[in-house]
Amino acid sequence: MNRLLIIDGHALAFRAYFAFAASNLTNSKTGKPSGAIFGFWRMLFKLLQDEKVSHIAFTFDPGTRLHRNDLYEAYKAQRKPMPEDLKPQIKQIQEMIQALEFPMYKMDGIEADDIIGSLSKKFAKDFDEIVILSSDKDLYQVLSSNVHMLRGKKGVSEFEKIDPKWVETNIGITKEQVTDYMGLVGDTSDNIPGVKGIGEKGASKLIQEYGNLEGIYKNIDNLKNKGLIDKLVADKENAFLSRKLATIVTNLKLEIKKSDLKIPNYHDPAKVQYFKDEGYNVLHRDLAKQAGIEVEDSKTPAAKKAKKKKGEEEEAPVEEIVETKDGKELSSVKDKKVKYVRIKTIEELKKVLNGIDIKKPISIDTETTSQDPMLAEILGVSFTQKQNEAYYIAFSHSESIYSHTLPNAEESLKLFRPLLENSKLVKIGQNIKYDVLVFRNYGIHVTGVTFDTMIASYILSPGERRHNMDDMAVDYLSYKTITFEELVGSGKKKQNLYDIDPDKVSEYACEDADVTFQLYKILEKKIDTEPNRSIFHEVEIPLMDVLADMEYTGVSVEKDYFTALSGNFEKKIAEHEKNIHFYAGRSFNVNSTKELQVVLFEDLKLPAEKKTQTGYSTDHSVLESLQGTHPIIDDLLALRKFSKLKSTYTDTLPTLVNPKTNRIHTSYNQTIAATGRLSSTNPNLQNIPIKDEEGKLLRKGFLPGKGFEILSLDYSQIELRIMAHFSNDEQMIDAYRSGADIHRRTAAGIFGVKEKDVTPEMRNKAKIVNFSVIYGVTSFGLSNNLKIARKEAKEFIERYFAQYKGVEKYMESIVEFCKEKGYVETLLGRRRYLTDINSSHRMAAEAAKRVAINSPIQGTSADMIKLAMLKIHEKIKKKSFKSRIILQVHDELVFEVDKKEKDEFFAMAKKEMEEALPIKVPVLVEGRFGKDWGEAH
Repeated sequence: MNRLLIIDGHALAFRAYFAFAASNLTNSKTGKPSGAIFGFWRMLFKLLQDEKVSHIAFTFDPGTRLHRNDLYEAYKAQRKPMPEDLKPQIKQIQEMIQALEFPMYKMDGIEADDIIGSLSKKFAKDFDEIVILSSDKDLYQVLSSNVHMLRGKKGVSEFEKIDPKWVETNIGITKEQVTDYMGLVGDTSDNIPGVKGIGEKGASKLIQEYGNLEGIYKNIDNLKNKGLIDKLVADKENAFLSRKLATIVTNLKLEIKKSDLKIPNYHDPAKVQYFKDEGYNVLHRDLAKQAGIEVEDSKTPAAKKAKKKKGEEEEAPVEEIVETKDGKELSSVKDKKVKYVRIKTIEELKKVLNGIDIKKPISIDTETTSQDPMLAEILGVSFTQKQNEAYYIAFSHSESIYSHTLPNAEESLKLFRPLLENSKLVKIGQNIKYDVLVFRNYGIHVTGVTFDTMIASYILSPGERRHNMDDMAVDYLSYKTITFEELVGSGKKKQNLYDIDPDKVSEYACEDADVTFQLYKILEKKIDTEPNRSIFHEVEIPLMDVLADMEYTGVSVEKDYFTALSGNFEKKIAEHEKNIHFYAGRSFNVNSTKELQVVLFEDLKLPAEKKTQTGYSTDHSVLESLQGTHPIIDDLLALRKFSKLKSTYTDTLPTLVNPKTNRIHTSYNQTIAATGRLSSTNPNLQNIPIKDEEGKLLRKGFLPGKGFEILSLDYSQIELRIMAHFSNDEQMIDAYRSGADIHRRTAAGIFGVKEKDVTPEMRNKAKIVNFSVIYGVTSFGLSNNLKIARKEAKEFIERYFAQYKGVEKYMESIVEFCKEKGYVETLLGRRRYLTDINSSHRMAAEAAKRVAINSPIQGTSADMIKLAMLKIHEKIKKKSFKSRIILQVHDELVFEVDKKEKDEFFAMAKKEMEEALPIKVPVLVEGRFGKDWGEAH
């Protein structure tokens, strides 16, 4: 036996912490939380029994600034703070490791992975096998014929062995290509950016074809996918930076001998007794049993009673736990008794539906052929009214090999329809707006929707992104769901859902309905005690109906117009590229970061500041800072702008036209922006330029239906008006109540002139100052925004606060409020929690302060337009208007208005928007009609 086990100590401690979190274990002597400590040693002793290693090494991260932060300041910056009750436990784990004489290594600035990599290389020839206990995929790069990884699967006794062959089979790359792969996909947990928009499959395919990043960028012109090229070009610097960040260091100078790693005799009676002395009686008993040392039987009734009285940790059934990708240990469908039934005939369906209790809520989920609800065909419906019980009926599909065994969708849905359209039957779901739209395409108008688990999760934790059902099952139920990928496969092995055995689909679908129902039971109680409950019940849930109508209606676009505009943009791109070559004095690949670096900083000798591992940065912020130094910069910025507009909009919009409706049906998401703002996808309308000519040209392609006109209504300076409300500043309030020009008034203050003497240039600068301040801008940020010296920007801010004293007071008070409470809130009571506000990490704390200042303002603006949408939608239904809301973009609502209803509808919509959420100053809505969105905007 000549085997070395290297353990990532932090990873094992985190795994233990989450595995035993629900047990609320405490130390029998101190009464302090001990779940992580108990789990750590419990898992370790089991592992040592099974693996039979001769040598061992524990590694830990340093807890100090990392060397990679010198390369990329934001590295790991977004990580949540460690749970408060885990910090002291990790410290004690490390003390116990040293007390028991296990080798442990921790170095300032150096990550555990680098120590692991260096140990693996240093001792590769000294051991028959080196085993690394970790789930970090970065470590795949250090694998070899005798260096393997163990990744937990179930409990502490089942592990998946990861070797170079596994990497090739499961990812499609060699272990030498891992860093290039990471350069493309990045790593959200470590805040490694990667190339935005390229996922695991796409990265694997590129690496397989071109070998590495250099090969990919060398052959970038050979790629057929224009969108992919744009992504690679836009994030080229990030790709190489990410590869560097993901590269494990293997040459650390480690003054360690093989003998230093010899596993200690942890069965020594003194070491066994150590656990009892420290108050870990169960661990003492277990280790004593392994060592053959007799102890008092702690399982007798008297011992149990004494244990309960002391509050000592009880034994956890380690073998009954399943690990997930996040390191938590969870149960799965295989570990519990469930009643999941696939309904196979119409007769069975009738019987089950007759048993539905109209007084109880029902959880509903659909299985379909597409993520786009407007294109999706229903393949089946699952539902339940009881925990651990669910039903699924699979429908026939013309292309499925199982079609002849399944009921007809139309006939089955006729039976569902009365229940789905009965408003007295409460419906719940996960992202149920999708299902509502799918049913609507089959002529079924679902009513009675009162709860969406995804939205509930968002309301409870708006700053999180774990609102999908799989993550919520982990967080709230300690349960691992069957994932869609596990059901249908991935890559070349991916199957159509209708080609999979209906019984397997049934288990997956029933679990979805069941887990949603269980989440509902938990989240309903949490929401009812949550200050945001009115936001949930009175805003977000009713808004789903409005958004469903908007998405179902869609908007008409002119395909030929966008095709022509794309050609126009292509010409502008070529023109700017020609100018760039002229200014450079030669032709070169303008999309090559390396070649552009040479042109800008070597040939033209422009000032270079932002350094990356591949040279000086040429990203957008750098080019903007170089404006005015050389005419080539303006053409570079213009080229990038037109390239992005072309790939994002003019090339893409025609492909999004629904062939059935001949309209585009954008999807609105209520659970993305922490401020409460809506976001949209397919297409993302929020990113269309607002003021410049190109934005207007894009909007001209959005048209009304026959007999309609486009109406655009936009809140005027709404965030400044809301700032006036929150700050209670007399000057700002007076400006809005008297109808004064707020930007002119600000200009007079910061330039020290009378309002009548303010020039257009002064007003424009004041406008930038007004909108910058509400985002908590610094003098550095304002100097960039105004293209002025930082000293002058600092003076502008000082004069601004001298003029608007209430604004400065508001900003100071809201930061203090957030530090004390941990959150800020909108006028309507929507909360946003900001844990970093008290962070010792200066950059994180400063960023949180800026968010604290702006979130109540942005959030109130979001609440206001949502309330307006609800009231306008209600009036549309009540008065049977043919006109309808078709788009929502930032502070703007876009309508398709029947020409016969123009005057009445305009007056109604404007009034409802202005009166949606009263504040201390008048709310002004401006708008007009047009033959297209561009003309109306």
